[in-house]
Amino acid sequence: MFSVRLFGRQLSVLVGVVTLFAGGAIAQPVSLIARQNQPTQLADGIYLFGESPQPHQTGHGYIVFEVSNQQVRGAFYLPNSSFDCFVGTVGDQQLDVTVEATYDDETYPAHVDLFSFYSLDHVSSGDRAILSACHAN
Repeated sequence: MFSVRLFGRQLSVLVGVVTLFAGGAIAQPVSLIARQNQPTQLADGIYLFGESPQPHQTGHGYIVFEVSNQQVRGAFYLPNSSFDCFVGTVGDQQLDVTVEATYDDETYPAHVDLFSFYSLDHVSSGDRAILSACHAN
């Protein structure tokens, strides 16, 4: 789970690995649960990972991102809600990123362990729109 405190409000996005609060970030240890359809190395391309094995399930967090030359740009989001963009680098099933909060000019470091999520095959037009918005920033 990660939370972002924005002007006294707290936006919680269930992504299972990072807690962000009051301008700081704390990576939470998680058990590594290998999903059978996750690659071990992320090649250049667009990816969608989620807490649910099905895309766009209400109440579940998702991560959409694009990898290019081991650099990553993407977003954490809940369906039908806001999203937070991030930029960073990709490692072996992990992302080391800086989150750009949606509602203020704050940034937060985060480490995302992709083994904690399901790798989803279908990147929707909505996912691509979120990704495009993050590329525009």
